[in-house]
Amino acid sequence: MIRHIVWWTLKEHANGRTRDENAMHILKSSAMLHGLPSLRSIEVSSKVEGSTTVPAHVVLTTTHDNIEDLQAYANDPVHLEFAGMVKELVSSRNAIDFTFE
Repeated sequence: MIRHIVWWTLKEHANGRTRDENAMHILKSSAMLHGLPSLRSIEVSSKVEGSTTVPAHVVLTTTHDNIEDLQAYANDPVHLEFAGMVKELVSSRNAIDFTFE
């Protein structure tokens, strides 16, 4: 199994919305990713705890059966549309992918 975790630091204002409004927009828009064939599970949250060691406003976690499914997810047109929308709202993006049993 492969876990993909990505977290974003949002701009204070973008696309006519505040940071909090854009966090909610990302959460709602992530519904478009549900049901992608290469996706085993997805979780998205804007409730980042204060103990976090890097600035983050929204976190997305996906699980895939293997690296090929992660690559298929990354290149899926629906994911690319979502990623393009998010890119307009963020000041930074970080990600990590790892294998687990």
